Amino acid sequence: MTPVLALRGITKRYGGVAALDGVDLDVRAGEVHALLGENGAGKSTLMNVAYGLVAPDAGAIAVDGRPRRFANALDARRAGIGMVHQEFALVDALSVAENLALALSPPGEWRWRRARVAAAAARLAARAGLELGDLDAPVGGLPVGLRQRIEIVKALAGETRVLILDEPTAVLTPAESAQLFAVLDRLRGDGAAVVFITHKLSEVTALADRVTVMRRGRVVARTTRGEADEAELARLMVGALLLGAAAVPAPAPDAGLQLQLEAVRVTRSQSVGLDGVSLALHAGEILGIAGVDGNGQDALFELLTGLCPPLHGTVWLGGAPLRHFDPATLIDAGVACIPPDRLRQGVVAAMSVRENAALNRRLLGAGGWRVLPAAQRAAAQTMVDAYAIKADGLDTPVRGLSGGNVQKLIVARALATAPRLLVAVNPTRGLDIAAAEAVWAAVGKALERGAGVLLVSTDLDEIVARAHRVAVLYRGRLSAPLARPFPVERLAALLAGREAA
Repeated sequence: MTPVLALRGITKRYGGVAALDGVDLDVRAGEVHALLGENGAGKSTLMNVAYGLVAPDAGAIAVDGRPRRFANALDARRAGIGMVHQEFALVDALSVAENLALALSPPGEWRWRRARVAAAAARLAARAGLELGDLDAPVGGLPVGLRQRIEIVKALAGETRVLILDEPTAVLTPAESAQLFAVLDRLRGDGAAVVFITHKLSEVTALADRVTVMRRGRVVARTTRGEADEAELARLMVGALLLGAAAVPAPAPDAGLQLQLEAVRVTRSQSVGLDGVSLALHAGEILGIAGVDGNGQDALFELLTGLCPPLHGTVWLGGAPLRHFDPATLIDAGVACIPPDRLRQGVVAAMSVRENAALNRRLLGAGGWRVLPAAQRAAAQTMVDAYAIKADGLDTPVRGLSGGNVQKLIVARALATAPRLLVAVNPTRGLDIAAAEAVWAAVGKALERGAGVLLVSTDLDEIVARAHRVAVLYRGRLSAPLARPFPVERLAALLAGREAA
């Protein structure tokens, strides 16, 4: 059978780093093909070549057996290839409808017609089972999960025969992921090909027909769903068998409160705020905040990082009420954060790894806001070594790193401050198994030092595996916390708003 998409001998170098080294990949019509590998293995780069965003230094591309050269993504789309990127390709200043018009309007049409775009968006959204919300809302103010849904709808526009998904479920709830899998099943049944990049091995064993594993820019294994279980896939990815999450040590019975919220209300103009939220987080404890993205998570993050003061209610840190809400005050009080959107909120892409590693006033040394170069370089090297961040030197711009390595840098910087409170939003998004375990090992050390961790995640599996207690956000209201062992049925009901407090 002639593959619908064939990549042969694809090679790409960035300076002295070989991102891709002679990679071959066949994708067949009517299959879901999983692409696995550690962060920086070359998966996204390979798919960017297939989508016309990266020009290979060597190699060839064929569609239905015919050689093709893609000068840009438009060429790839005309060949029937669509892609949902790990980092969103949306224009924040434009509305949902205007962003969709970029993909849904007929080629060559110089004036977009909103009614036509809205109708096409509604059809594709219904096909995908994804809710898009207000089409007139500016994209820049929308939560991460909703922006992901918009990207999926864009990628399904036109006669898409090969759909490339780069970590598509990283910010989706289990219910939304299940809906997406149903869409992929229908696409597979209709004869389309799906390339699925993920670090969630359970998704591979549940969905993929064939699996290609990459490591350091090369293909190291090819297998099928029936030939390899999760343990074998993990071994192929990282070269060693990785066990599941370790038991979560309980905090000390007399542990003091690191964070307390009482009847806190926060309003946001373009998304859900907080409506009378109360919670208590003890030293050495992980409190999980679960919920479908867009139910107040952004407001909670902005409150606890000093970006948005409460209209009503009180916030205590370490037993003392917080009087001023600004980032500097929260940082000085010992709050560190892992933001929901790493590129928009976590780094300055044009700055180097070294400079980004120092973007916290508690890491700048005795000079305060005056940067001390020697200390900055030493701190950055420590982070790179401790978290195995793959970069072509400390002076490499962060925009040259893979998404997973950017995430590792943000996590390393947050934990390097020895925080008393860590606000972690989807902390292992885009990380491979080994990197995620390294992050949780570092979090464990912070807990031993007495830190409290507020884990805000749309990955219910991660919350259930890591948290001591779990509460659910629904439309800005927080449920009473649940203790281990977590009742799955009750959690599911709370996520759907059927038992929200």
